[in-house]
Amino acid sequence: MSIEGIRNLSRTALGTTTFCLTSAAAITAAFAQDVTMNSPVETVNVTARKSTLDKVGTKILDTPQSVNVIPLEVLHQQGTTTLADALKSVPGITLNAGEGGGHGDNVNLRGFSASDDLFLDGLRDTGTYFRDSFDLESVEVYKGPSSTLFGRGSTGGVVNQVSKTPETYPIDELRLTTGTNAMLRGTADVNYVVDDTTALRVNAMGESSHVADRDAVRNRRWGIAPSAAFGMGTDTQLTLNYLYQDEDDIPDYGIPFLNGKPAPVRRSNYYGLRDDDRSRTHVNVATAKFEHDFANGITFTDLARYGNYNFDFHMTAPAYNPAPPPGTPLGDILVYRDRPSSLGTITTWMNESDLSWKFATGPITHTLIAGAEIDSETAALTRLVNQESSIAPTSLLHPDADEAVPHQSAIRQKPTTKTNTIGLYAMDTVQLDPHWQIVGALRWDHFDANFRQPISPATHFSHTDSIVSPRASLVYKPEENQTYYFSYGTSFNPSAENLSLSASNADLGPEKDRTFELGGKIAVLDGLLSLTAAAFNTEMTNARISDPLNPGLQALTGNLRVNGVEFDATGRITPNWEVQAGYTYLDAQSKGLVAAGVKGDVPNTTHHQANLWSVYDFDSGWKLGGGFTYLGRRVANAGGTAHVPGFVVWDAMASYQLSDNLALQLNGYNLFDRNYFLNSYYTRDVENHVIPGAGRTFTLTAIVDL
Repeated sequence: MSIEGIRNLSRTALGTTTFCLTSAAAITAAFAQDVTMNSPVETVNVTARKSTLDKVGTKILDTPQSVNVIPLEVLHQQGTTTLADALKSVPGITLNAGEGGGHGDNVNLRGFSASDDLFLDGLRDTGTYFRDSFDLESVEVYKGPSSTLFGRGSTGGVVNQVSKTPETYPIDELRLTTGTNAMLRGTADVNYVVDDTTALRVNAMGESSHVADRDAVRNRRWGIAPSAAFGMGTDTQLTLNYLYQDEDDIPDYGIPFLNGKPAPVRRSNYYGLRDDDRSRTHVNVATAKFEHDFANGITFTDLARYGNYNFDFHMTAPAYNPAPPPGTPLGDILVYRDRPSSLGTITTWMNESDLSWKFATGPITHTLIAGAEIDSETAALTRLVNQESSIAPTSLLHPDADEAVPHQSAIRQKPTTKTNTIGLYAMDTVQLDPHWQIVGALRWDHFDANFRQPISPATHFSHTDSIVSPRASLVYKPEENQTYYFSYGTSFNPSAENLSLSASNADLGPEKDRTFELGGKIAVLDGLLSLTAAAFNTEMTNARISDPLNPGLQALTGNLRVNGVEFDATGRITPNWEVQAGYTYLDAQSKGLVAAGVKGDVPNTTHHQANLWSVYDFDSGWKLGGGFTYLGRRVANAGGTAHVPGFVVWDAMASYQLSDNLALQLNGYNLFDRNYFLNSYYTRDVENHVIPGAGRTFTLTAIVDL
């Protein structure tokens, strides 16, 4: 980014941030006296909310980057059952549809893929699966490149899932849900206090459900997550967590594009094979966290994890052979069955150690965090022979989901990828005076990847990257409840980032990118409401694209650039009125993705995105709430020849506390039964699909406190 570009970004962001935050503060200040003097309900002080990441070590208000937090209360109000459901309400995030090994949660964050940037309690959650929310205390979204904190990836940011852990008070809660989508779901949350410093907690879940207006699609999963904590509230603490989740679904690979947009067919059309399509996963994640507070402001933390993610994906996606020419009658169009199925196991061993030290050098105080990360990941896959040429095509208008086909079992490839990572990092927050801070961070990563594929033609590739990632921020706090910052951050994406190498990219170095961000955060109403605004510029100057001189290889000659602004409001406007709202504008451009030197779009990135969720407590046992999710029109491919239409979807909830031990909650989703599309996948004109959102759905939940 040029100096002039930085100046322009700074002027725009500073003006926008100052105007929006001061205006909002003035408006909400009118409520402040009423909030503080007439507060009949317990409220959450968003000013005091801290990041759960030990490497961050500050309050969200003081963190010099955009951070969205979805707390447990909002997850419950919205009837959230999956991580993907929770992320739909975060501006800047869009969902991708998978293909082959891309199954499971697959998101874009600020225009960049974040499928490998999903974390669980601060460590990478590498597995390929759909994450249930039954064991989540909250979801944190850290936006912008953060390789100094997380290592590889994080071009647009990362998503950190925060698990429920033992508490010092008893919890005995059951949630039983039924719905118009044939949902039967139950969750249990039990916390047993052994003594003042020891507690045990167990969360469990079981669900069977369908998707409204999507024939044949089925979700069926169960899970359990026990945890134990020792030494709570003392200088030495040990927390042990285990997560098991089992999934056996009939997956949804949606409908095909036609003439550059979703085919004009019934939302219920299902192009899969009901009797043979399956998405089966078995997830085992064991985590241990050890913490010790020494004297003189020194804290040591160690995180260790073993993960085993087993999957078996037999799926059918719609395809063309060839693509029908424009003007072809819909009744004459045939859809082929693309079956890029796979199975395998991903195994991870991770350990991260952090040392935090608070000290002073004269009048200047420091918070120094230094650490080391060791990470070993192995993906052993089996790719099956695609049956596309051996299965008869079906009608675009009237697909046959019950067509009999031989079970897919012939093996095409058996690749194994093993990666080893060593990361060393340090971050110092320097308090110059009561108002000014400087944050500096540096990380060195050694990333080694080894790929083998024994089936003819046998292949073997290896690659090693050693890279340094810097980060710097200037922070100004005129008052305790205000933070303004300017940040610079970088990240890197090695060729084997997603645990795979090929002849086309084995010799390439990592993609590199950097972000400039200018933002502000204000807590108003005595800390009950947080208002944030930010402007940012992210650019990847060496994106991997097809080599124009050798199409069989890739070259680091592409360019991706995203400029954007975002605004958020989180907390309470009055003691009884809770709100979460946000808006993001993204201007995304690419160069080289379509062809060498040719400018184009960044797929699955919308210009405008907004959300609102608001709940009012009537102090009579009733709570009413609702809101919307807005996603603007977005292109599906870099060439811009296909797009996904924008949409607005409205949801609502009503709950009533019948007694001290029983409450009922009614949730309505897609209230106006909008035909919309959430996820898309597009590689070429004959290989693409888009997944419709669910039709109007209602669920009823009984919340029982034993």
